[in-house]
This record gives sequence, structure tokens and C-alpha cells, in this order.
Amino acid sequence: MSLTRGKLIRLEDPEFEKEFCVYDDDQVEARYLLTSSLMERILTFNRKWNTTVCLSFRDSKVYIAIRMFKNLFEMRLFKSVVDYDFMEDNLRFLTLLAGIVGDLDLNTRIRTKG
Repeated sequence: MSLTRGKLIRLEDPEFEKEFCVYDDDQVEARYLLTSSLMERILTFNRKWNTTVCLSFRDSKVYIAIRMFKNLFEMRLFKSVVDYDFMEDNLRFLTLLAGIVGDLDLNTRIRTKG
């Protein structure tokens, strides 16, 4: 564990804690940023796509890293563009991302902190 991560924060959601570790120097801020709705969306995303999601809140910004083994935005030269399964997968992925981004619409006071 890195000493620059802050202290390990224990949250009320045991399912979330099974899959994620939360570090912060300010327990109140960590709980404010990680709403139950956001934790649920992150868990849903992780399970649905069978991938790893990492979030970092730093200097009034959020960074999201998603490990994927699919080329979601790459042109498919030798396949039909009318592939509804492919389009549905991409739409599902973008919908989940939009949900996470929507939940991150934080209070301006918190975003401008720092």
C-alpha cells in the first residue's frame, strides 16, 4: 500500500467493500463523494462488463480508468456496420458511463475545494 493514498476508509456497503478499497485523508469527504447511488453504479458496471474500474478524485477532478478487452470505438473494416449486437453492447457501455458521470455532478463547493 502506498502512503500517499491516505487512510483506508470503511464504508457501510459491504458489497462495495468486497470489490473496492477507498483511501482518503478526509473520511467525511470520501463519504460525500461516494454516494450509495454512485457505489451501486460502479458495482453494476464492474459486474456487467466483468472488468476493473478505478476512480480517483484529485484536485477537483475525477479520473476514471476502465480495463477493457474490446475495441469499442475502432472501425470494423471487414464486418457489416449493421451489427445490432455490437451496437447494443456499445450503447449499454455508454449508458453506464453516462450514469456514472451523472452521479458525479457534485456540489460546486466540493468541486472547487482545494
